[in-house]
Amino acid sequence: MGDTIYVAAGEYTENVDVNRQLTLIGEDVDMVTVTAASASDHVFEVTADYVNVSGFMVTGATDSWKAGIYLGFYVDHYNISDKNASNNGLGIWLQRSNNNTLTDNTANSNVDDDGNGVGIYVYDYSSDNTLTGNNASNNDFGILLQRSNDNTLTSNTALNNNGYDGIAIVFSSSNTLANNIVNSNNHTGIHLYSSSDNTLANNTANLNGNSGIHLFSSSNNNMLTGNTANSNNYYGYDVCLYSSSNNTIYNNCFNNTNNAYDDSANTWNITPTAGKNIIGGSRLGGNYWSDYDGADSDGDGLGDLEYPIAGGGNFDYHPLCLSEASVKGDLNSDGILTPADAVIALRIAATGADDPAADVSGDDRVTSLDALMILQAAADSIEL
Repeated sequence: MGDTIYVAAGEYTENVDVNRQLTLIGEDVDMVTVTAASASDHVFEVTADYVNVSGFMVTGATDSWKAGIYLGFYVDHYNISDKNASNNGLGIWLQRSNNNTLTDNTANSNVDDDGNGVGIYVYDYSSDNTLTGNNASNNDFGILLQRSNDNTLTSNTALNNNGYDGIAIVFSSSNTLANNIVNSNNHTGIHLYSSSDNTLANNTANLNGNSGIHLFSSSNNNMLTGNTANSNNYYGYDVCLYSSSNNTIYNNCFNNTNNAYDDSANTWNITPTAGKNIIGGSRLGGNYWSDYDGADSDGDGLGDLEYPIAGGGNFDYHPLCLSEASVKGDLNSDGILTPADAVIALRIAATGADDPAADVSGDDRVTSLDALMILQAAADSIEL
């Protein structure tokens, strides 16, 4: 419904207001560039529901609180795909906007004239939005959710954000973060601040400056499962919980000098049913710890000794033990090959990140071939 406008290749200088139902399709994201005529206004400002926009590069809105794409108050059912919103103050900004879909967009190098910037900003009671396959790198924050609930973030990439975090969840609840890659950010890979009832599943948070995953200031009742957090260096931990309680952390992989810190009351394992340590493709129990030195005398995949968590009196009572050799291609470290490992390999290939564990073909690079081989191995079609 609504008119469809096709925009030919070219460079355009203007600030675009979209105030009615419309579909805007650029010829190609690398061929259609819209630069803000005024840096003090959004490049695209949308104030109508049911708008679809794809195939544009939008840039040049560099004043404070100005965005490449801005969804105004109560804009719903907006689809943004295949857009490059880079070199603005904010790449893509949703404010009190619900039921929108952001897919396969690039929001990189967004920093305003005051030195602040966010790749994708979901703000001020924006709910039920879906962000999938977006790249938000080299910003101040990569993706920031603030006072926004019930959103879903899957298979996004946030690398090398220089100010703070890859993904930050602030005063926000009941969001789902799954299969995101948040590596090499200045502060934290995934940071929850005063945010509860969120689910973090199968995310990769490696080589961040402080912590891989950080829960702070009454971030309670969250679920962390299937995440990989390795070598988050300097003065931090792979996972760190400050003043945050009733969280459940299991089936994650931590590999660092400082693996975990927890000063509150949290649960670091789930109790397996005897003889049934694999349910739904995941090994039940606690977490994989790189420095765990306990044995697995009965071979059930669970350590005989508990693993102490620094910071208080908590333990992982069922630490997971890998077999003598880790499973090749098991990128989420759950001890088995599943399509989830292929998804991780594909995202690594798409971003050009370096992860030797994903190079199952042995050609010293990570490509879609590695993802395909892992998928085939998960289906028992080949052996790696």
